[in-house]
Amino acid sequence: MFGGGGIRVGRILGIPIKLDLSFFLVFGLLVFLIATQVLPESLDGWGGAERWVYGVIGGVVYFVSLLIHELAHSLTARRYGMDVSSITLFFFGGVSVIREDSHRPGQEFWIAIVGPLASLLLGGGFLLLALFAVPKDTTLNNVVFVLGILNCFLAAFNMLPGFPLDGGRVMRSAIWRVTGSRHRATRASARMGQLLGAVMIIYGIGGLLTDVAIFNSAFNPIWVALVGFLLITQAAQGVKAAELERDLSALRVGELMLKPPVARTAEADLLVHVLAPSRAQLDQQDVFIVAEDGTAVGIASAVQILLLDEEHYLNARLRDIMIEAGQVQPLEPNSGADEALRRLQKERTFVLPVVERGRLLGIVGLEQILKALGQAPSPHPDPSSGA
Repeated sequence: MFGGGGIRVGRILGIPIKLDLSFFLVFGLLVFLIATQVLPESLDGWGGAERWVYGVIGGVVYFVSLLIHELAHSLTARRYGMDVSSITLFFFGGVSVIREDSHRPGQEFWIAIVGPLASLLLGGGFLLLALFAVPKDTTLNNVVFVLGILNCFLAAFNMLPGFPLDGGRVMRSAIWRVTGSRHRATRASARMGQLLGAVMIIYGIGGLLTDVAIFNSAFNPIWVALVGFLLITQAAQGVKAAELERDLSALRVGELMLKPPVARTAEADLLVHVLAPSRAQLDQQDVFIVAEDGTAVGIASAVQILLLDEEHYLNARLRDIMIEAGQVQPLEPNSGADEALRRLQKERTFVLPVVERGRLLGIVGLEQILKALGQAPSPHPDPSSGA
């Protein structure tokens, strides 16, 4: 949900770890609650600092547990060949930013379920330690017990059946398997997420405005309402994503692609600096179909030209910098635009070749897809942004 920003604090197994600014708010709140409400009032060792030290330790261990939850998602996605761009922790929990969506219901199920399973195992482990290993009626026992409860709660909350929670993704995998339609499954689970968020908002407002017993619980009504609002917001994006996927699946790449001469052709032996006498005037969206003896043999983009050092810019020919048709897995003209978009995101490229029976027919990129959907393309799309 907050995966695009945050303060980068390191890498684990090659995955960048970030902290959203809201992380520090909830970390401070958790430390405060452990120090003032979980630990006994009589605890005043180390000049009154003991309870706060235990509070900080408890907060750190909990967020390490949260990181393990997200790593479980990320490493499972990697196992299926998906690229994980980052993990971000924030006040609502955490998010693993995966550049592409699952290709099959089974992948979706396992990527979603491993996070809550990891939290449940951690929670059970902490509770067993508190019950059988750590001495009773001690400060450490209190902290370990609370960590067990928090991790079990994290697992249970994430398994609520509403997208984008893990339980909603498990639901999506089940509906996907039954219907065979990913976008229908996404829409159904996202609608459930909106309903769940609305219930949480009503519950939170009820807790603030009334004394009805059903609204009196250990959960702060303001937090419940806030989480419900965020859930509705993210679920609404899921609905839009499902509708977008439906629209994309109805479009054929052959209908969207740029064909010569619109795509601009250039001979393979043409010097780069002759093709682009002024690199400053190149549009990053420009793409050239490279031809040899009237046959298209590859593609070259303005971005490749802009990245050349001065020597190669002056001396290289297009054949030296082009991407040969055989180097990139091409799309067929009857491929769906949804597949093209996934490939563009996964391969972090501006364009993909469209090939039929070994013949390069044209190219398709983000600009063509957005135009077909009636949206204005970004002037400088960032291929490194998360999916």
